Amino acid sequence: MSDKLPMLTASRLRDARACQRRHKHKYIDGYRPLDDAAPLRFGTLFHAALASWWGYAPEFRLEFALAETLEASDPYEAAMARALIVGYDARWSDDRYEVLAVEREFRVPLVNPETGAKSRTWDLGGKLDAVVTGAVVEHKTTSEDIAPGSEYWKRLRLDGQVSIYFQGARAAGFNVERCIYDVIRKPGQRPLKATPEDKRQYKKDGTPYATTRLTDETPEQYEARLMEAIAADPSRHFARGEVVRLDREMDEAMFDAWTIAQQLRAAEVADRFPRNVDACVQYGRTCAFFGVCTGEQSLDDPLLFKRVENVHPELSQVTNLTAEREG
Repeated sequence: MSDKLPMLTASRLRDARACQRRHKHKYIDGYRPLDDAAPLRFGTLFHAALASWWGYAPEFRLEFALAETLEASDPYEAAMARALIVGYDARWSDDRYEVLAVEREFRVPLVNPETGAKSRTWDLGGKLDAVVTGAVVEHKTTSEDIAPGSEYWKRLRLDGQVSIYFQGARAAGFNVERCIYDVIRKPGQRPLKATPEDKRQYKKDGTPYATTRLTDETPEQYEARLMEAIAADPSRHFARGEVVRLDREMDEAMFDAWTIAQQLRAAEVADRFPRNVDACVQYGRTCAFFGVCTGEQSLDDPLLFKRVENVHPELSQVTNLTAEREG
């Protein structure tokens, strides 16, 4: 295994499965769409809060988790993060695990599960959110329904990310047999805005109707409203499930990763990266590179895209874009 081999992470594999042209733009050319900044920013913020919650002793973890929200540039994002972490602490504070590691990065060889041969082109890599006795812990934030039996949980049966994390944890010396999938559903409520002046309605005494707002909701008011909604239905916002992997399922996941790796290598050698029109719109959202593929936008437009050196910003100990090109 070389530290100069390109890295295949769960996120990179996900993009490659969806569309090889998107994969090229993001991981070979190193472009990132600017309109992804807000959701990524909140995800990073809340992930840091969770890392502190898991990383400190029970009597200190909420305090340190809340302190992470002070780094937020958007006060409303900070308000949502605080409301969620307070609800998370109330929901799970009685569940005690022996925490062995938090935010543990890993790099392991990509191995052909049929022959046992190591790839000379790719490594597998990622970051373990937490490791406890006997299990990997994976945090996810989502806007989807996370009720038991929902499609969200059914998809986990096929999620190769869990298998990759088992590989990473075991290579690091942890004896893990299951994954604790820790899911947080983001509240759907958005900050309330003042009613436009031309649409405000008043009673005869001059006071506004309840449906008319004269001012924007403050971050403090927004946070209080979110906390009330979360406390009223915690199971809607927080759920945990255990995922196990049989040897057969591990092999299937590794075959998937190996096959995608071969496809990516072939595309790079041929310098041909096919578009997948079925992935242009997913989950109600248009791909950020759609305009580039249709010729209406340019990757060089600084108002739309930025270029990064580290194509795996979630990791610190990885090769940057320059090193990947050399590999």
